Amino acid sequence: MNKPPASSAKALLQATRPRTFPLAIASIICGNGLALSQLASSSSVNGHNFVVFALTLWVALALQILSNLANDYGDGIKGTDNFRDANSPERMTVQGLLQPSQFKRLIFGWALITFISGVVLIAIGFDNLRDFLVFLSFGIVAIIAAMAYTMGKRPYGYRAMGEVAVLIFFGWLAVLGSAYLQTGQFQLSHLLPATGCGGLAACVLFVNNMRDIYSDKQAGKITLAVLLGSKMMRVGYTLLLALSILCYLLYGVVYNSYSLLWLLALPLIVKHLAVIYSAKPVEATNLSMVSDSSVVDAVLIGSQLKVIVKLTLIINLLFVLGIGLSHLF
Repeated sequence: MNKPPASSAKALLQATRPRTFPLAIASIICGNGLALSQLASSSSVNGHNFVVFALTLWVALALQILSNLANDYGDGIKGTDNFRDANSPERMTVQGLLQPSQFKRLIFGWALITFISGVVLIAIGFDNLRDFLVFLSFGIVAIIAAMAYTMGKRPYGYRAMGEVAVLIFFGWLAVLGSAYLQTGQFQLSHLLPATGCGGLAACVLFVNNMRDIYSDKQAGKITLAVLLGSKMMRVGYTLLLALSILCYLLYGVVYNSYSLLWLLALPLIVKHLAVIYSAKPVEATNLSMVSDSSVVDAVLIGSQLKVIVKLTLIINLLFVLGIGLSHLF
């Protein structure tokens, strides 16, 4: 059954993918939690820190929205969605609510807003030219990467590089960058939670690609799930999730045992993996060969998208809360 057409405003809101916003929030909370913990040790937290936090959160969300809009546009004009079923999100261009040229102008306009927001952030965050220029470069690269995921002639999202990009931008850049904005220092120990946070965000993309494995094959979109195949993709996902969690565990064991508060989420992680493994793998060379059970599997795996998004936010909130508690005891 076809979905009823959505209004332009509703479709545009859907194109921003609000359900993915917790990923950007988790990264910034993690980075600022590490930084504010460091600053609290010297009693140097002030109003300026909270202004920088708010602006950093806004820029991260703006980049997230830019990436989602570009993904909607890129997949739409490449015809990737022609192979997807009713369980996949509808695109603005596919619904005909915006012409590709209009949507492209919208994306570049939002990119400009994101750039200006980033400039304001780093101007407030730094008082030296070197740091300003370095972070300005990071910001430009992040904007280009957000748009190049599915846009352009050689989108890296079609070459199994999506998870790597997410690890870099939602992990290392977002967490380490937001911490540096607050403290002006880089701590090697922060690499562990930054990698864990980026890894969890990559898990979200991996689940998305597991859901779309059959349609992506037909569209010629090469994702990590497509490369691994339906029988091995869950093994790869388990390893990625385990390595991400291990980073938080190592940080807690070596640097701050209070941060291990995130272990309260462990039953939810186990339950999530159990559902992922309950979906039976089905190999198919084209959509006409995909059995009814594989459609059910896609729905089942797709249902875990919101679960891993929530888990990413919960783990980081508990992690930061634990670090905060360490200053009270």
